Amino acid sequence: MSTTTTSSDPDEPTPRRSPIHRALRREDGSRRRLFAAFGRRTRPGERRMPLVLSDRAQRRLVTRARKQGARDGSGTALDVVVLSSGILPPYAAGLAARRDLVRELVEEEAADWETRASREDANARNGIVREEAGVALAQTRLVEAEHDVRRAREQLDLLAHRSMRWQRLRDAVRERFERTGPGGGTPSDSTAGTAHGAGTGPPPRPGGFDEDDEYQTLNPVVADPHLTAIPTPAQGAVAASVEGWEGLRARAAMPEKLVLFLLVLVFAVEVPIYWVAFEPFHGVGTSSAGVLNATLAISVGVLMLAVPHLVGRAMRERGATGASRPAGPAALLFLGFWAACTVTLGILRARTVLAEEPVEEVTGPATGFSDAAADPVPSLVDRLELQPQTVYWMFIALLLLSGGIGFLAGLLREHPYVDSFRSALERREERARELAAAHTRLAAARAWVDSAGERAEQRRRGVDARLRAADELYEAAAEAHRHGLTSKAADPAITEAAQKRTESGAPLLPPSTTRRPPASRR
Repeated sequence: MSTTTTSSDPDEPTPRRSPIHRALRREDGSRRRLFAAFGRRTRPGERRMPLVLSDRAQRRLVTRARKQGARDGSGTALDVVVLSSGILPPYAAGLAARRDLVRELVEEEAADWETRASREDANARNGIVREEAGVALAQTRLVEAEHDVRRAREQLDLLAHRSMRWQRLRDAVRERFERTGPGGGTPSDSTAGTAHGAGTGPPPRPGGFDEDDEYQTLNPVVADPHLTAIPTPAQGAVAASVEGWEGLRARAAMPEKLVLFLLVLVFAVEVPIYWVAFEPFHGVGTSSAGVLNATLAISVGVLMLAVPHLVGRAMRERGATGASRPAGPAALLFLGFWAACTVTLGILRARTVLAEEPVEEVTGPATGFSDAAADPVPSLVDRLELQPQTVYWMFIALLLLSGGIGFLAGLLREHPYVDSFRSALERREERARELAAAHTRLAAARAWVDSAGERAEQRRRGVDARLRAADELYEAAAEAHRHGLTSKAADPAITEAAQKRTESGAPLLPPSTTRRPPASRR
């Protein structure tokens, strides 16, 4: 008598499994995937059932249906009565149920797509309103920038009038000086000689005034920019161009970053001079002395470089509109203080170089010795055969040059009117780019809204194609099941009944339920 390997004896110990096997299984007995955390994750609420099977999965489904039909045909579950009555076999009914489920899921997903698409279309319509407001704002800013360009041009024209007036006055004074100078004759002789000459040249004006001496107003009447024609984007171009502008289109002055880099280099030249000049006051060799020297040298270097630079900028901007008038005298006063401090610091640095080393007196048994080594050691200035005044002027000139570079960096800036004109041009170009970008975004939003019907039609065609593919797939599976059934059936009546159902031309699976309408647009 044979016995089984399993036993119901409670005293028999249960077979143990390895910890690895328990670790690979969940509590419900399913296998745990080790690398699931690195794979593709589904969103909350997202179904992972494949609505459209791959080619391999479709072939597998048809193969399983054929095998199941073969098993059903070789068994006794199906007979002639069942096949002739029109009742679906259990497996075919399962295929129909799966097909209906797939169709419902496809329709539900299509409804979700329609909801998201309607929301996107609503956002696009709101975006059109937003972009239209952006276009209007960009047009307003462009008009304001155009007015700024015109005002800057008017200021430049006024500056040109003033410059021309000064040049004409200078030429008139020089001409009068040449007439009244030695060998030039008196004004009456020159006038008489011209009148009795060969008739060349225009006759003199009464009173002896030249055409250049006429009165010219320095404040010409300018048309109100608000009354001028406002350019519109429909005109195709910005109205106020830079025609007649004789200057460069780009900025000719040094960029701000380059000026800052130059000031940093000059500061690096000045700080060591101040460091050595302040060492005798704080000592050498201790940390506190080093901190004091560094603090004082850096602060003095910043002041000695910032003061001339700010003075230069104040002198350059004194002609700007709204500039502070007292800034000019105050800047000159600070420039005088800076020059005095520069001379003082240069003298201080030169004296630290010219200072002689203290000689210690010899005491003790070596007092009577008068060797050549006891003679005073010549200083560096003596060895170089330099005069003290040369050393003084060298350090003073070095500090003046370093500070003068900062002064020129602040002074050699563009004229305020020219700077305003270039800034207005750059601002107008930026506003034009903003307007073009706003028009592009508006066109894109309108194109998206206009193509909403086409995209909805494409989605409907896609859903119909997926539903048709699902019907054809499960109908093919039902046909494979019927073929397997007829090939393995032992009773000819079963084969005949199955062939009649096939030859009738009607689908093997019942028609699906009516498709639900898509979700309403919200």
